[in-house]
Amino acid sequence: MYKKLRYEPILANPSDWPVVKMYRAKDIFLKAVSERAVMDILSSEADTLTLRKDLAKSLAYEQQRLQKIPWKVDPKDESIFWSEKIDALNREELPLSGLLEDITLRYAKEIAGGFNLWHYRLGQFTASYSLNRLLNPMKPRRPRTLSQIQSKLQGQIHILGSINELRQLAREGTIIMVPTHCSHFDSILISWVISTLGLPPFIYGAGLNLFNKQFFAYFMNKLGTYKVDRRKKNVTYLTTLKAFSSIALHWGCHSLFYPGGTRSRTGQLESSLKLGLLGTALEAQQINYEVHGPNAPKVFIVPVVFNYHFVLEAPFLIREYLTAQGDYAYKPEKDWLNNSYKLLKLIKTFATKGSSITVSIGQPMDVLGNEVDMSGRSYDSQGASIDIYKHFMDEAQDSFEKGQKLKAYTRTLGQRIIKAYYKNNCVLSSCLLAFVAFELMRNKYAASSLKDFLSLPTTSLIVPYASLEHNFEAVRQIILALEVQDIIRVSEELKQGSIASMILHGLSNLGLYHDQLPLIRTKEGDIMTKDICSLLYYHNKLTGYELEKYIK
Repeated sequence: MYKKLRYEPILANPSDWPVVKMYRAKDIFLKAVSERAVMDILSSEADTLTLRKDLAKSLAYEQQRLQKIPWKVDPKDESIFWSEKIDALNREELPLSGLLEDITLRYAKEIAGGFNLWHYRLGQFTASYSLNRLLNPMKPRRPRTLSQIQSKLQGQIHILGSINELRQLAREGTIIMVPTHCSHFDSILISWVISTLGLPPFIYGAGLNLFNKQFFAYFMNKLGTYKVDRRKKNVTYLTTLKAFSSIALHWGCHSLFYPGGTRSRTGQLESSLKLGLLGTALEAQQINYEVHGPNAPKVFIVPVVFNYHFVLEAPFLIREYLTAQGDYAYKPEKDWLNNSYKLLKLIKTFATKGSSITVSIGQPMDVLGNEVDMSGRSYDSQGASIDIYKHFMDEAQDSFEKGQKLKAYTRTLGQRIIKAYYKNNCVLSSCLLAFVAFELMRNKYAASSLKDFLSLPTTSLIVPYASLEHNFEAVRQIILALEVQDIIRVSEELKQGSIASMILHGLSNLGLYHDQLPLIRTKEGDIMTKDICSLLYYHNKLTGYELEKYIK
């Protein structure tokens, strides 16, 4: 049985929160970001001529961006600023380092957001209220205060794993949470988890396009959000963005990255990660060692896995993916909420059905991917204590060799995070049911291509209940054995009660709010799908464990 626990804030006074300290010294912080970016650019360029060419290319990109894809959020003086810098470069009015300082400082100011305690408290309430409405059916007497809602949600959102280690290490050093990414609700969910565990606010990046809408811009600029302009691909901007992250981590600001980069279109756990911002964890650790020596504060990586019985966007995400792969013909509706029947059906389900979410917190790691204990000491794969300081402070290496070494470390860290995702993936009743049902349907038409299989009428995709029950139990026993081996997690709902009750629980929760349910029970008592694509999406959460071979 999941136990609700109360966690006191590890920093009770908001004045002590790192994000508050950072934004109180915003000008000093931004200057440090600019200086770091300039230093990184100058050290990476072979000579002055190459630097001048790269800078000219960056300025040309900016002019093209203004002409081709201007945004409402762009500063009013954009055109003037970049014209002046192009003139300065052509006339050689400033040394290249001075020109870089101007440009990187401007970028740093664009990237930076702000933080306001009142708006943060409002955001806490909004996140709790939104999750409560999503997970709990509407009742005449429902919790209204934040504490009542928080208590109710703790019964619906199950936080598992290395909670105490996370809280302790947040006192010892700087935390980078790296969650899986399934839904737009992930950000609301992780903010609730951070608050519930008594952690101070985390900073996180958001696409600058979101700031085109004044309402979102107003609040996000006050919640510690920094802005990422994905239109800008030039080296100067990307270096400044990385410097912003690494200096913020060096200043002790806990941070949140989605290393997968975007929501999973397939429902699968991430198997490849974007390593750009993840590499700033290593850069921050190196800065810490350069400034403070071998006893410097450490940066800790904490993998987090979200497990939902339903993902609101699942039917659209999987169809977009299948269409791109050529396995499905999909024409998305411009706005499916304009369909009155679907909207009323969603509202009815929303008002009467409840569900739950599981959040699994993995074992914290250092920036090299080694597991750490409660004190932050690192241990290799054999359990031997190791000191990672020597990996960062090899004086014999030049800047190029150090850069290559950090890239290799980042790749290793990415691989360790992916491994942690699979290890902390928590099997829900709905997930196991979807996996078994889809595999049985697919086996029946094994000779068909995936495209042909997905095109079959739903009346052809029926599984006898006895076969489903037998295979459900067979695979359940396998995943219980895998949990003992520390390869996967299994939810409590799959450890107690009859197999029939587990299947019923899965049926009641799978794709709860979808217009067409992934699985339903027929009048004869068998199992069929109303949406094979959505069923594939939920099935995919268990791919990668070779469970298919146990389906008979």
